[in-house]
Amino acid sequence: DASFSGLDALTVQQGSTPDLRKGVSVSDPYSATPSDFTVTACDTKTLGQRSVTYSYVDKWGHVTTQDRVIHVVAEKPVFKGLQDQTIKLGDHFDPMAGVSATSTNGPVTISYEGEVNTQKAGRYTLIYTATDQNGQQTQQTIVVTVE
Repeated sequence: DASFSGLDALTVQQGSTPDLRKGVSVSDPYSATPSDFTVTACDTKTLGQRSVTYSYVDKWGHVTTQDRVIHVVAEKPVFKGLQDQTIKLGDHFDPMAGVSATSTNGPVTISYEGEVNTQKAGRYTLIYTATDQNGQQTQQTIVVTVE
């Protein structure tokens, strides 16, 4: 019987278009040159575990199939430039200055909650949220001290 090799479980990023044929081969003891094989499509838009099926039809019409587990994962956005700060009373403070976030899933939207009163000494908490186009979120909190 024909058999597949290279069908170990595969982890792919959400929204990606993986080459599911890469590293996979079929061997057929009754054919010196086994013909091509097919593979079902994989939905990578939704997180979780999927199964795809590889199929090979030999020259006599016998079908060999084997399933492969695909894990669809997403990395959360990563902040840059967020850290606790100390500023002087009356200084200008821009809560978005120097703040960015990156994601393997494309563009990121950054928002924050809280405010800093630069006219009043104290400790102010700001909570930042980064959201990528697939809805993955990361939150980070900083403290701004006005003295």
